[in-house]
Amino acid sequence: MADFIPHTAAETREMLDLLGLEGLDDLLSVYAQSMPASGLPDLSRLGEGCDERTLLEWFSSRAKRNLHAGRAVVFRGAGSYDHFIPAAVSSLIGRGEFLTSYTPYQPEASQGLLQAIFEFQTAIARLYGMDLANASLYDGATALAEAVLVAIRETERSVVLLSEGIDPGCRAVVATYLEGMSVRVRTVPLESGRTLPASIAENLGPDVACFVGASPTFLGTVDRFDGVAELLHGAGALFIIHANPHTLALLRSPGEWGADLATGEGQPLGLPLSSGGPYLGLLTARKKFVRRIPGRLAGLTRDREGRSCFVLTLQAREQHIRREKANSNICSNETLLALQSLVYLALLGPSGLRRAASGSWSNAHDLCRGLLTVPGVSLVNPETDFFHEFVVELPVAADSLSRHLLSKGVLGGLPLGELMGPSWSRCMLWCATEIRTKSEIAQTVELVREFLGFR
Repeated sequence: MADFIPHTAAETREMLDLLGLEGLDDLLSVYAQSMPASGLPDLSRLGEGCDERTLLEWFSSRAKRNLHAGRAVVFRGAGSYDHFIPAAVSSLIGRGEFLTSYTPYQPEASQGLLQAIFEFQTAIARLYGMDLANASLYDGATALAEAVLVAIRETERSVVLLSEGIDPGCRAVVATYLEGMSVRVRTVPLESGRTLPASIAENLGPDVACFVGASPTFLGTVDRFDGVAELLHGAGALFIIHANPHTLALLRSPGEWGADLATGEGQPLGLPLSSGGPYLGLLTARKKFVRRIPGRLAGLTRDREGRSCFVLTLQAREQHIRREKANSNICSNETLLALQSLVYLALLGPSGLRRAASGSWSNAHDLCRGLLTVPGVSLVNPETDFFHEFVVELPVAADSLSRHLLSKGVLGGLPLGELMGPSWSRCMLWCATEIRTKSEIAQTVELVREFLGFR
């Protein structure tokens, strides 16, 4: 779930050997440098092709090797979360008028779809405590990158501060967006799982466009932003929070923290894991930035007879109209997934979302208490609250425990060594959502105890 690039190192090496190349850099180099001196590689070793039936049977046999999340006990999050999704969500979203939704260019023929998008924007803006939300973006990482671009355009500055608590994958996407723009990215470290205003102040200067915090952090800790908005605004910089929408039913919203823009990954709002996508980008903002944010906005207006109606407003923002003057290259949105999240939110309502969030918080803390009863297991950042994810350090390599749990039908916490570096090789990021049961938690703790030899 953390890595979904399908090619193994062995497959990549086989391809490079076939092409007569040393590495992937050679493959991406210009033709004169990358191709062998003899010219085009000999592809005869690939053999003959096969018919459609044989190919489908081959893919089917490969697919059967996958462990379906519905048949596994999932204790992993790190950006993709296994929440309960009412059956009515897929039933309603499967209706033809939703399933085939696309850009409603003709408002007179698209009132139902425009209203649904408007209701989605309203729900997300209220959840994040912000003035407005756009009609969705591709995923949480691209939403965050687009919000950073808003800050750069608004302030005309060249430095971006990113909290160490931001998902490393999201930080990489932001860096990719900013490459070639002469914009520098600085990482503000976490102290015991939290961002200290003093650390932000040390990095502030007249060239800083914004600071981006995480709620919760990638390590699961609940960060606090007391005085951060005032600190940044006093220096002429913007405040952005990247927040998990599921947690906002209990935690303070970005709007309450004084954020100028807020983003998030919409997957926890009724979207299945789906092997990593497609997902849903959430972007919210204060009203003053309405002409800066990318993508579409559905608005409520009145026709010449005074009747309420819905339209796409501020369309001049879009790339296909403004061209080089556009705020962004974004010229579409995740309409189907946005409406799926809207159906989910409407079915649960505020109280249902709070119950789901409370269940996640409770189960995660039960799991943590259970793991800490195993000798040699300790909690990283014990002095900081967490929501539904937490990191423990093990007496053995986390990879080995992960493989053992998977052999027992349990997708355990994410081993952090490869992602965070060798010093994290014994650390594991665990998650428990509202659908995990007491017996699943107890059984998983026993599997950990058994693997470590304390049965």
